[in-house]
Order: sequence, then structure tokens, then C-alpha cells
Amino acid sequence: MVLPSVGGLKVREATTARLDRLLLRLRDQSVNRQRKAKVVLGAMLDLAVRHDAISVNPARGTTRVHRPKQETKALRVEDLIEIRAAVRRWVNTDRPGPKATGDMADIIDLMLATGCRIGEILALRWSDLDPVLTVSGTIKTETGKGTYRKATPKSDASRRTVVLPRFAAELLRVRRECATHNEIDAVFATRNGTWHQVVNVERRWRQIRKDTGFEWVTPHTFRKTVATLISEATTSELASRQLGHSSSQVTRDHYIAKPAVSADLSELLERLAESDDTSSDP
Repeated sequence: MVLPSVGGLKVREATTARLDRLLLRLRDQSVNRQRKAKVVLGAMLDLAVRHDAISVNPARGTTRVHRPKQETKALRVEDLIEIRAAVRRWVNTDRPGPKATGDMADIIDLMLATGCRIGEILALRWSDLDPVLTVSGTIKTETGKGTYRKATPKSDASRRTVVLPRFAAELLRVRRECATHNEIDAVFATRNGTWHQVVNVERRWRQIRKDTGFEWVTPHTFRKTVATLISEATTSELASRQLGHSSSQVTRDHYIAKPAVSADLSELLERLAESDDTSSDP
């Protein structure tokens, strides 16, 4: 998306105005395309600055990328019933290749039981369960290194211990009884005994949700569902700790769905009505 437009230019021809026109065209296609193109252009031209090919990076003066704010959406209990049914249908569908396992159903249920990121769930080891769940790593895939378990999660706040609800503890008990041993101690290992790639599991989820009416649901939606439920029952601070956020403001701004109807405060507001009582002169 960058090379066809500017790949033939000399460095001095890559002016801010020319790059800006490219980024504005890309914004019409997708904000993500615009953002990625600006990151790539910025990195390329930073290299040119370091090697004295140009004195200033022209990409730094281009239009800012504004991602439109989207309403936070969470799932309802009845939605989860339909989603679990969709997972079962997908598992039981005949298709070429090995039969699908029940991993997806368990992965989704553990995301709902913990509020963990998908990479954190895929990085779980049996040694992380004793009997609470300790989040201490995530899954990474890098060129030259392949897919591996990173021994630290996304941030310092992401390292946490969560108490499992009964349905998750039972899920893990059954899974452990039926599990095939793997050398990496993974709760979710591939048939070859290796770590699952996040992109592969996300691709599988897109296949499951297709034509279900839940095309808007991503793995992050399960985290938002957990945050919303906890916030409604307790506080956004507790929801933030469960999700492993460094700030409860992040949780409130991006993870907690606003209720369709405000809380019933009619009795409180009734105090503001005009009083029928009239005072009489002595």
C-alpha cells in the first residue's frame, strides 16, 4: 500500500504534502490502512534522517490519524448461549482434515471466566493453576523465532492472580483428566505439542462466528463482557484489576459498555418536584 504510491520516488521528492495526500486517500479506504502506512513511512524516513539523506522526516508533519470512537459493546447472557451453540456446530461439522477439538469452547469459556487476553489464555501452563490462576506470560510469534511463550505478560499490571469461578475450575479439571502430556506443560497445546498461534485461533473464531449475527464479536469482546459485568456488580476499579489494566480509566473508557437505560433514579429526582404545601402566615 506504500510502495505503489511512493516506491519510485527519490527521498527528496517524498514531501510532507505528497505523503499527506497518500495518507488521506488511504483513510478513505480504512483508518487502519492509514495508520499502518504512516508508521511504515515514518520508520523508513527516520532511517533516511539517521543516514543524513534528509534533515527532517516529512512524515512527521502529515495529518494525524483519528480513529473514530466506537461504542463499547458487551455480550448478554442470551448471546453467550447462542455463541456456545455456534461453537458446538462448528466443532461437529464435517470438514477435510483432522476433526476439530473442543479447544475453542474451553478457550472462550476461560476468557469469560477470567477476563484474560487471548494470548494470556493460550500461554497458560498447568503449573500456573494452584488452584487460583496466575497470569505470568503471553504467546508471541516472531520471524526467525516462531511461536513461543513469553515469560512476561503485556505489562507489569498484567501479571496477576485471579480466582476461578466454579464452571472454569470444573472445565480445567475435566480437561486435565483427558489431556495428553506435552513437554511445554501447556493447557492448550497443538496436536504436535507446541504453543497455539494467536492468529490461528482468531482465524478459527472468525470461521465460527460467520453468518451467526455475531460478526462484530472479537476475543476482546469477551474481555469487555467481563469488565462490564464486574463493573455493574461492583466497581470499575475491580474490573480493571481483573483485566490487568494499569489504570481503571482505560477500563472505563474502552471496556465497560454503557447500559441502554439509565438506572431508575426517579424516586430521587422526585424531590425536585414543586411542593404542594403552602406556608400560611401566622
